[in-house]
Amino acid sequence: MNPRDDHPDDDGRRDGRDPGDERHDEHHPASPTSGPAPAPASPASAAAESTDATELGLSLADRVLLIVGGPLLGAVLGILLPPLAGWLLGLSWVPEHGLLRLVDSWDGVVAPALLGLGGLLLGLVLAGLAIASTMRVTLTDEWIEIRRSDDRRTIPRGEVDAVFVDGKKLVVLDRESRQLLRETSEADTATIARAFAAHGYPYVKRDPYEDIFRRWVPDTPELPGAVNALLKAREAALKKKAADDAAELHDEVQKLGFVVRDGKSARQYWRPLVRP
Repeated sequence: MNPRDDHPDDDGRRDGRDPGDERHDEHHPASPTSGPAPAPASPASAAAESTDATELGLSLADRVLLIVGGPLLGAVLGILLPPLAGWLLGLSWVPEHGLLRLVDSWDGVVAPALLGLGGLLLGLVLAGLAIASTMRVTLTDEWIEIRRSDDRRTIPRGEVDAVFVDGKKLVVLDRESRQLLRETSEADTATIARAFAAHGYPYVKRDPYEDIFRRWVPDTPELPGAVNALLKAREAALKKKAADDAAELHDEVQKLGFVVRDGKSARQYWRPLVRP
């Protein structure tokens, strides 16, 4: 052992510390840091800063196809509109219409050019609306963020018990088998599976409760009257393609302790919540 290890340094300090420091600390403990504690980062800002976040949604190729292909298709259709109207008027089985006559009379270069420009702008607007209306999912190890147009919501990791794909629907279940998310995703199944598994989520290949779903028919005796009434109203909404009403009624059914999923031709299938 080095003999200097047991003795103070020449200037009265041991290991570079003034002997008076310990006495000072005993009587004057360090004061806590002043000032307000920093606010926790929101999921949106954390997603922007995190390098580990994964985005699921339209692929780059699909976005390019919409942004470029949509306007080009609109421009071509606009340019071809006058000759198309003339061709339709030449068919014996197509009834004459004032609008077709009007479009056919637009000859020269200016009218097709203006129609092409209008088609280009219309295609660009429709492409933007299509991209905005698709669901975008951001994944981290702590939460799932879902965005569609101006809507944004977050599902904490601790609430997630199972994730799977049902057809084109991305489904997230909680510990009581409640559907926290059931929305159409543009990402393919393999990409979704890899992303959720990489962030430690319990991804499964099929609905773990698929075998207990039953088809709903009006006045199903196993269901309370209120649930039957909601499912009847939801069936009408599905037939009318009223997606917002159908989604709201879906949530109301879950509040009463039952899960519903859709089949073909407005068919509905139900099961009770499975509590742990």
